[in-house]
Amino acid sequence: MSDTLSASTSARPTAAPDRPVIAVKWWAALGATVIALQVAVTVRWMTGPFFHRVDPGPTPLPGWMKVALITLQVVLPIAAALVLYRVVVRPWRRERRISLEGLMAVSFLLLAFQDPLSAYFNHWYAYNAWQVNMGSWVNSLPGALAPGTPSHQVAYPLLIVPPAYVVIFMLVTTMGAAIMRRAKTRWPGISRLGLVTICLAVMVPFDIVFEGIVFMPLGSWEYPGGHVKIFADTYHAYPLNEALTTGAIFTMFACIKYFANDRGQCLAERGTEHLRGGPQRIASIRLLAVFGLITAAMTLGYSLPNLWFGAQSTQWNEDIQKRSYLTYTCGEGPGIACPAPDVPLLRNDNRDAGANGRDFGLNYPPQYRYDRG
Repeated sequence: MSDTLSASTSARPTAAPDRPVIAVKWWAALGATVIALQVAVTVRWMTGPFFHRVDPGPTPLPGWMKVALITLQVVLPIAAALVLYRVVVRPWRRERRISLEGLMAVSFLLLAFQDPLSAYFNHWYAYNAWQVNMGSWVNSLPGALAPGTPSHQVAYPLLIVPPAYVVIFMLVTTMGAAIMRRAKTRWPGISRLGLVTICLAVMVPFDIVFEGIVFMPLGSWEYPGGHVKIFADTYHAYPLNEALTTGAIFTMFACIKYFANDRGQCLAERGTEHLRGGPQRIASIRLLAVFGLITAAMTLGYSLPNLWFGAQSTQWNEDIQKRSYLTYTCGEGPGIACPAPDVPLLRNDNRDAGANGRDFGLNYPPQYRYDRG
């Protein structure tokens, strides 16, 4: 009888970890699948006609804007490298382990792939083509509807977006976790929903100030097709749908960090201590799991809502249409009307796109081609 009880007792600890380990593997599988898809699309882009620099066109940039963009393209990569060294490289060299903070930093770098994807159906934002770019992978996605040719496509700023994702997302993640920590100290009985609500209530106005008032006038990227705009008649019109969706993902990222357990594990990586393997294997599984969770947050909180807003683009104002470095996907360059409620969404024939994109407007009915006269 005692032998039976002893055997039963010894078996119980091995059964308990099964559920969290399975969850970790599912999150890691999601992360691995997303990375595989990103690699496939990137290879298709880099080996196809859309790996092509978009020219900013004839409109001259103000001198102060050139200085600002050059500064950002130098400072942001350096800042991102320092962040990654601090939270990834240094801990790995010392302890052969990376904290949740480090895993999130690497995940944010990988997440930068998603930034242009809300133009899948139609163009509602614009990157400044004066920045270093080689087009983008938007039109290399299967079934992409947004109009585009190699010379007139989304001009993804290679030295701006990836490092900005690391630096800015790490900043807001730390800030949001600190806000919830302080709220919990001030009101010990507050619920998780209450903490999340407080964080969101800070993040939405924070993005309005940080992105809409401070950053966007610099001209690195703009949202001319967004909804309910501040500074509506300017090239840097800021839409409130951007504030809501960006505030949502900032809050989600902060929650991933704040609601970590006493082992420092977020929801997706809990149970990895029961996995077998060396430090490199465990770190890889944890990274894939965290990236899977962060990708899910980005997709649900930002990409999917803004896909809808992109398909419902409002009219691009006159101020932005006068700037060829921001309107290379429409207007005089490609020869089609810029997005507006009365301009239809028409499928783009990527396979027949010419190198110079001058046949861009031929897919559109005559009334929606750009009037050069």
